[in-house]
Amino acid sequence: MGSKTLIVVVRGWTTTGDVLLLGKNGGEIRPAFLETLAAELREAEVWAPEVDLSMFCMRSAEALSQELFGMIDGKVRSMPGVCSIVLVGYSAGSLLVRRVFCMAHGARVDGTVGEPAASWADRIDRIVMLSGITRGWEQSSAAPPLVRFIAPILSFTAVAVGWVKRMARTAGSHEPFIHQLRRGAPFVVSTRIQYVNVFEKLRARCRATARSVPLRAKGLPSTVFLLGAKDELVSPADCTELGPRIEFAFIELPRSNHTDAVLIDGADDAAVGRRKRLVAAITHDFDALKNGQWAISASDIDDYLDPMDLMSSGAADDEASDDDGDDNAAVKQAVIIMHGIRDNGFWTKRVAREIKVLARTKKIAVRAPTPSYGYFSMLDFVSLRGRDQATYWFMERYADIKSHSPAARISFVGHSNGTYVAARALELCEAIAFEHVVFAGSVVRRDFPWPDYAGRVKAVLNYVGRGDAVVAFLPAVFELLRLPWLDVGGAGAFGFKEARRLPACGCAAPKPASAFRLDEVRFVPGGHGAAIDEPYWPEIARFALEGSSPERKPIGRDSRTRLFFGCAPLATAIGGLAFGVMLLLPVIAVVAYAIEARLPLIHILLAFLLSVFVSWLASRFLRQW
Repeated sequence: MGSKTLIVVVRGWTTTGDVLLLGKNGGEIRPAFLETLAAELREAEVWAPEVDLSMFCMRSAEALSQELFGMIDGKVRSMPGVCSIVLVGYSAGSLLVRRVFCMAHGARVDGTVGEPAASWADRIDRIVMLSGITRGWEQSSAAPPLVRFIAPILSFTAVAVGWVKRMARTAGSHEPFIHQLRRGAPFVVSTRIQYVNVFEKLRARCRATARSVPLRAKGLPSTVFLLGAKDELVSPADCTELGPRIEFAFIELPRSNHTDAVLIDGADDAAVGRRKRLVAAITHDFDALKNGQWAISASDIDDYLDPMDLMSSGAADDEASDDDGDDNAAVKQAVIIMHGIRDNGFWTKRVAREIKVLARTKKIAVRAPTPSYGYFSMLDFVSLRGRDQATYWFMERYADIKSHSPAARISFVGHSNGTYVAARALELCEAIAFEHVVFAGSVVRRDFPWPDYAGRVKAVLNYVGRGDAVVAFLPAVFELLRLPWLDVGGAGAFGFKEARRLPACGCAAPKPASAFRLDEVRFVPGGHGAAIDEPYWPEIARFALEGSSPERKPIGRDSRTRLFFGCAPLATAIGGLAFGVMLLLPVIAVVAYAIEARLPLIHILLAFLLSVFVSWLASRFLRQW
């Protein structure tokens, strides 16, 4: 490594002295770190750009990435002759570093790669993740008690401070910076998809002409993860992708927690060990590093992952293979099948089987994952937090599938809340795209702006239930109320406003393959789950794989059902009032009686506790429902 090497070190979140750190070190890169690293790498320039990532930072992660990109671009231009660049990201800064890497190679916000690459993009030979994350962070039950105690307080305080900053018009984002790095968050998901697409492009180019540099992995920019053996905040599962990983190497930092990782300036054994490993991660040949004494095998990292995340390929297989074209690389289509609320999702396995059978007859390499977010109650459904949690979970699964099968075009089949999750993902993250979409029992708004997503969705098929009272009496009524926190609707009972009904012979005038298509089957005999019954599986599979709309005889909705659905707003209002009474009346009635009867204070207290217990039982009933 010579004087023509630039090492860029990007800090983590929080700053020493932030009140809720309780005296612990923050994520800034201290001068002692830079001086020690510079002394070890005398022939390279070590530089840490100034980035504001204080505890209550309300900057957009995308804006921070663009700012960081501009700073690095200016630095490279001021250093003529730089031939190699190593990007080092600590903690939350690792995601910013990864985003900058993708931006340098021409990645757009929507995940595609089409912008002109930066003049220095091909000089980025390595990324070093120091206690870093690639899949975002999540609160772990394994975290120390103090961390678990402080986390909710910190989250609430960050939101409150963010609200004050928005009121003062000093916030650059609607949510705190650290919240934008959660598992499944749009910024994290789009960065993961960008990375997959960038590497697909680099691999294709590498086959023709590879740049032989020791820091690289078979001509590709390499990534080295330095993981603290006692890291209480970041787990190995947070830092690794699930697909081909020939460019990844993992090194453990002994006797190190999250903040210890940047303490390399001491003379004690732990600091010396961290310093040696960091210098090796920056300077050593990739092959020697990956097979060295400090390396952790990919299979050991996989032990920290959910087995379902690994799918059927076994991510660790990539370690033993010199070829990045495994079975996943051959997959050209993937279909995600998603269940709804109060649904264990058994039907999804049957639809997946139907898709695979059809794919074999058509000689199509396909995957049909059926991820499940578990039982989802009606109370969770009407909660914005509950729906967004399910959406973030889904977006992470989407990125996992893209990571497994980079070349696959992804389609979607969903029922009930599963349809909301897919539509919401399209709204939140520009990198989410679907080839074909099948909705059954949809709870998406009827006025959902499908044409706005025509570049990311090719065709949509919506099954409308003739007697879908679940949608008619709940989401459809909520849509009429136009509550901002309850953005669901009645497309499963009344159809999308911009859809065209399918005639008996199928599509009368097929649109060009490049045009967006929104078709509907009106109506499907039966209720909320009618369109996911067995007779519909073959046509769902055909549309998901080929975009072929079904041929069905048109069915009308009888006058009794129309009258019944017309009463939905009034009936739902009465039902909501009844639920409120179930929750509050026991408390009000018992306390009022006790006061009226002038019972002793202890009797009033006991009556109050009993009534609270009754209300709690009612709330548990509602949650299970």
